[in-house]
Amino acid sequence: MIKTEETKEPSESPATFLSLPDDIVFNCLARVSTFSRPTLSLVSKDFRSFNASPELEATRSRNGITEDYLYVCLDLNKNNPNPNPNPSWFTVSRVPKQLKLKPIPSLPFQHPEASTVVSLGLEIYIIGGLVNGIRSSRVFLLDSQSHQWRFLPNMRQPRVTAAADVINGKIYVVGGCMSKNIQDWGEIYDPKTQTWEPMLPPIYLATQRTVVPGKLVMGGKVYDLITDSILNLNTNNCFVENAFRLMSYSHHSLFWNDPKEDLVWRFVQGLEQLSKYPNFFNPHNSLAYSGRGRRVTVWWKSLVIHSRDHHCTEKCKTEIWCAEISFARRGLKELWGSVEWAESVFTFDGCDPSSDFLLHSAIVTH
Repeated sequence: MIKTEETKEPSESPATFLSLPDDIVFNCLARVSTFSRPTLSLVSKDFRSFNASPELEATRSRNGITEDYLYVCLDLNKNNPNPNPNPSWFTVSRVPKQLKLKPIPSLPFQHPEASTVVSLGLEIYIIGGLVNGIRSSRVFLLDSQSHQWRFLPNMRQPRVTAAADVINGKIYVVGGCMSKNIQDWGEIYDPKTQTWEPMLPPIYLATQRTVVPGKLVMGGKVYDLITDSILNLNTNNCFVENAFRLMSYSHHSLFWNDPKEDLVWRFVQGLEQLSKYPNFFNPHNSLAYSGRGRRVTVWWKSLVIHSRDHHCTEKCKTEIWCAEISFARRGLKELWGSVEWAESVFTFDGCDPSSDFLLHSAIVTH
C-alpha cells in the first residue's frame, strides 16, 4: 500500500543532550563553571537533578577538574550611609559578562583589624590582629565550600600584621609580636595535628625567599623589616611568583624589577588599554593587589557623581573595579602585561574616595 501524507509514520524525535548516557552528561557538566550552575538549573528539572547529584562532584574529582575562586574582604563602611558592623566578605563570580561580587557570610565575631589572611586547600585562615586595640592570638577559619566559620587553636603569641605563607602544607607565621625572645618570632601551624610549634631561626631562613636586603617576602607580599619581630606591609609592592616585583607609581603606571638581576624599575608594557576604564589612572586613587602565579588582580574605586561642579549629591555612587592581569617576561629587560578582564564588580550609594578598602584577598582551588 502506498502511504499517503496522512498515513506516513512520524519521524523520530531528534536526540537531545539529556538523552545521552548519564556518564557522558556528567562528564560534560563537570566542565561547566560552578558559577554557571544556578543558571543551568533554571533550564529544566532534569538539569537541576544533575547539578544536585553527588556524582557531579565525584566526576570533577576523578577528572581532576578544578577552578580558582577569589575571595575578598572589603571595608565598605567609610562614608557609607548603610554601614555594616563588620567588613564584608565576597567571592568573585568568574562567569563571562557577569563578573560581580557575591556576598558570603561575614565573620560572626568582631573582625580583627590588621590581621593576616592565608589560604590552604579549601580553607581560608584569619590570623591575629587587633581586637579593641589589643593584640590577638586568635585564628579563624572559613570553609570555602560551606561558607561556615569556626575557631582554631590560638597561636602561641598575639600578632599584628604578621607575614604568613604556606610551605609544604603548613602555615608559617612570622613577626608581629612584642616578645623579644627569638623563639617567639615565628611559629608554624600543622593543620593535621591542629597545633602550633615555634619556628626556629634555621627554618625561618628557608622562608625568606627574596634577595632584597631588609625585606621579607611571604605569600607574594613584601614586608619591610623594622625590627626582628615588627613588620611593615609594603602595600605599593607585590611579588609575582617571587620572581619579579610590581609597583604602582604616579598616575598608576605599573613598574617592575627583578631583584636577582638589578634594582632598576622598568615600565610594564602592553597595559595601555587600561586607560579606557574609569579612574584607573587617577593619581589620587590607590591600587590594591592580590594574585597567584603570574596573574594579579588589581582593585580600584571610581566615583559616579551626578551633580554640578563635582560636588557629591544623594545620587552619588561608588563603584569598585577589578581587573585581572597576566604577565610574561620577554628577555631580561621587558615585562608585558595582558588584561584578561576588567569589570565594575560592586556598586553602593554614596561617595567613598578612600583607597584602603581591600582588607584581604585569598584564592582557593577546588
